[in-house]
Amino acid sequence: MSDFFAVNGAIVPAEQATISVLDLGFLRGVGAFETFRTYGGGHPHALADHLARLWESGAAVGMTPFFDEAVVRRLVAEIRTRSGHDEMRVNVVATPGPHTHGVFGAADPTWVLIARDLHAPAESMYEQGVTAVTFDAARHLPEHKTTNYLVGRTGMMQAEKAGAHEAFYVGPDGLVSEGVTSNLLVVRGDTVITPCGNCLPGITKAGVQPIAEAAGMKWTDGDVTRTDLYAADEIWITSAVREILPIVAVDGHTIGTGKPGRWATTLRPLYHQRCVAEARRDAGL
Repeated sequence: MSDFFAVNGAIVPAEQATISVLDLGFLRGVGAFETFRTYGGGHPHALADHLARLWESGAAVGMTPFFDEAVVRRLVAEIRTRSGHDEMRVNVVATPGPHTHGVFGAADPTWVLIARDLHAPAESMYEQGVTAVTFDAARHLPEHKTTNYLVGRTGMMQAEKAGAHEAFYVGPDGLVSEGVTSNLLVVRGDTVITPCGNCLPGITKAGVQPIAEAAGMKWTDGDVTRTDLYAADEIWITSAVREILPIVAVDGHTIGTGKPGRWATTLRPLYHQRCVAEARRDAGL
């Protein structure tokens, strides 16, 4: 199997996928991106939601929509056929394009669609859970998904040093907001608590809520501190590719029993089934 990407709508072998060295995404770190995955035989999940969020983030850095859902669906389908991949992880990155004038001036925007084999987390990660660290920092434009990951890189370096999977931002107010690459959910008893400020509105997180409530859980927004993390019964992170992944230790503090809790174990297959059904529905199947 070979990888194929799309640059400005044209599909090319991965090794031929290039952008201008003058692109503002490269020169200034100006851009927005989304990550989604396919289900049920290569069908994108929640694509409309991901593109809506992409353009909301794009507006924050001066971009307006310049491609649509139908184009993305066509490219994903064609790449899947050419590559031979079954299910895929797809990154869509949009920038204002090559620099033309001033500091941020550009004429024609750039967009890249990077579709690769899914490579979902190993099943052992769900069975045993993963660990996380916290770090003192605030993300730039926290309600948008931009390509500016410099602050997040600092946190992930700490996570890598500790052998952890994720790093959680802790703002100047002492509140935990989200992971560098995920949303954060804290469980106390039968209640899910989600940080309510300075974090990205999570598409996966939003999809988990009705599943959790149908299973008998309560769902609330609220402030979360490091102490709240350490005292939690369960902690989950959510993202498009990982779905619901349990955290069993934070900063060396054991969470709950030190094993994935019953709620995470119960909800994950239910959420996966929902995603398959939604992806097939959106594809008109």
